[in-house]
Amino acid sequence: MLFPILSLLIGNSVHRTVARTKRNGIFIVLAAVFLLTAYVLAVTAGAIWLAGVYGPVGAALFLAACALLIGIVVLIVMMLMNVQDARRAQERRLAIESLAAASISLVRSQPLLTAGVLAVIVATNLMRSKHGDD
Repeated sequence: MLFPILSLLIGNSVHRTVARTKRNGIFIVLAAVFLLTAYVLAVTAGAIWLAGVYGPVGAALFLAACALLIGIVVLIVMMLMNVQDARRAQERRLAIESLAAASISLVRSQPLLTAGVLAVIVATNLMRSKHGDD
């Protein structure tokens, strides 16, 4: 009796989540189209204004240099973020390796303690499975 109610609640929740995700996706695409349009129009307006000041070739070269500079800055930021992620991954790996080494040394130096801990874990799992079967 409880299963149909839970499946109905979960089904509606999933259906609402999917519908909300689709709606948000549509709005994000629309916003991206308008933001890109605004960007293109701003660059075009800047090119027209710069063409009046520096001439058409100078304006095009100036905008190309600006775009190149922004692209290089973005690539540098990306490289710095990748280096930080690699450093964090290395630190996590070293922490796990040191924990594993400590565990192995504990198993070697205290085999009875290790056997006792394993027995407690097995007993806990067995007791939990007996209570779960009721």
